[in-house]
Amino acid sequence: MNSEKRTYSGPLLECDIYPSFADGRRVPTRAPKSKPSSAAQARYNRLMTGKRLVRLVNANFDGTDYYMHPTYSPQNAPSDEREARNNIRNYIRRVKTRRQSELKKSEKLLSDAQITLAAAPDNTFLALTVEKLRERIEKLKQPLRYVYTIEQETYKKGRYAGKSNWHNHMFISGGLPEREMEQIWSGGVRVNCNRYKPESFGPEAAAVYMGKDPRGYKRFVCSRNLRQPKERIRPGKLTERAVDRMAQQR
Repeated sequence: MNSEKRTYSGPLLECDIYPSFADGRRVPTRAPKSKPSSAAQARYNRLMTGKRLVRLVNANFDGTDYYMHPTYSPQNAPSDEREARNNIRNYIRRVKTRRQSELKKSEKLLSDAQITLAAAPDNTFLALTVEKLRERIEKLKQPLRYVYTIEQETYKKGRYAGKSNWHNHMFISGGLPEREMEQIWSGGVRVNCNRYKPESFGPEAAAVYMGKDPRGYKRFVCSRNLRQPKERIRPGKLTERAVDRMAQQR
């Protein structure tokens, strides 16, 4: 019989259909005691890494969050991968501290704006300000979530030829202004913090950047509070005829 596995990741729904035994166990696709080649296993690992990244991004980030690329100027380049990881961890720590500070300021501003609005209820500008402050406070109250990867590059020419530098790709919760997120990074130039736009640059495209082979390093790092995709398996829901029809029709 056939089984269907549904994976729910925020607005994304994925359906995988596979043959299974009567008790629901997946039918093996490889001969017993055979192992994939190292190249095939590497391709499979990249595919699974990309899928997991896409699902995590869909489940945790939307248009109110950021996709950013903190980089280093050559003179500020980390000496090794460990220093690069410490730098990005310190950056996340500073963002958390700034979010707490901005939350207190925003709550004070909201309180003052509400008092003023009560005295002038027809003031549309004040009403809009109150609404925006409420949205910002709601975002800042949410736990900070992030996914990042670190990539190494080697200069091929110029005065730094042969030396290594590092840069990061990161999804991170919004709440602070983009320029403020860039200013918190102290490593160098081209931070490029932009509002994440799933409709124009989705997580599938981001997976191409963040799912690349990091030369032995961990592919990407996530905060522990990420919402995980939910899976639901429905055995025996699709007949062979239905599966054949789905495979042949566009």
